[in-house]
Amino acid sequence: MATAQLQPPRVLPVRLQHFPRGDPPIPVLYDPRFLNTTHASLLVVKDRASHFIVTVLNGSDGKRVPLVLKSTDTIGQLQESFLQKRPDLTGSLNLAYNGKPVLGHQSLVELGVKDGDTFITFQRCHGG
Repeated sequence: MATAQLQPPRVLPVRLQHFPRGDPPIPVLYDPRFLNTTHASLLVVKDRASHFIVTVLNGSDGKRVPLVLKSTDTIGQLQESFLQKRPDLTGSLNLAYNGKPVLGHQSLVELGVKDGDTFITFQRCHGG
């Protein structure tokens, strides 16, 4: 029969933080490696090009087309992906996000697009 060896929980040293107003000191946990450190910075480790799903709603017929894109993709790349699934809209594809038309060079990060957001196609009417 095997027995598991239990390790005691790691106890971090505590330093009392004093306040000038005379409040009672508050114990603050710290790692001893940072005892003589004056500055520290944190680096967020995350894939900058995260993948997410956006939906393009065709304003003419109400059909929704889901697309998997990276956050660094541009509207132009979104349009190309959409036109591969719906080639019948070639030449007249205008997209709006949050009620505003978007340009092909804008990135999804610039626009603040999140997973599950929807773009809507619309037609421009030129009059005179």
